[in-house]
Amino acid sequence: MKMVKLSHEQLAVIQQYVALLETIEEGFAYVCESFTNYERTQGDVVLADIFMAFGQIDETNRSSLARFFADDRAVLEEIARFSAVADEAWKLDGKLHDPNAKQQVVENHLAPAFEAWKVSVMQHLRPYIEQ
Repeated sequence: MKMVKLSHEQLAVIQQYVALLETIEEGFAYVCESFTNYERTQGDVVLADIFMAFGQIDETNRSSLARFFADDRAVLEEIARFSAVADEAWKLDGKLHDPNAKQQVVENHLAPAFEAWKVSVMQHLRPYIEQ
């Protein structure tokens, strides 16, 4: 795999991006736990934060990563696959006030789709941040 040469500024963006992915993963763990542990009262707030973070990921994919990795087709294909995660998020549309439907979508669709995408995209980004 031929790596793209990145500037310090570009590496900083990627490190922030990876940190955001980790934060989202922690957020999903909290939200999933909040469905059964009623002491976790901020599940809806955290879920809203995850949706905002998805917007940041989408924006960064289009504005920065697509430019940084213009010559790396594998990375471009991987960041394009984020749309599948966004598609899963849309399954919650109109269901946020139905706790059972929300739990089902988050636990069985959205969180697993995000996790699978994150694992895959990290395989491509890890070599850059572990230099």
